[in-house]
Amino acid sequence: MGSWKDLLIDMLKLTDEVKRLNRSVERLESYTGEVDKRVVRLETIIEIAKAQRPDRTHQKKIT
Repeated sequence: MGSWKDLLIDMLKLTDEVKRLNRSVERLESYTGEVDKRVVRLETIIEIAKAQRPDRTHQKKIT
C-alpha cells in the first residue's frame, strides 16, 4: 500500500480528472440540446409541408 502522500496525489489527480470530465459532459449536454432543437424544427417543417401538399386522391384526371 502506498504512503499517505501517494494517496493524496492520486486523489488530487482523480479530482482533476472528474472536473475535466464534468466540463466535457456539460459541453456535450449543450450540443445535444441544440441538436434536439434542430430536429424539432425539421419535424415541424416536414409536417407543415405535408399539410400543404394537395390531396392527390380527390383530383380529377384530365384526359
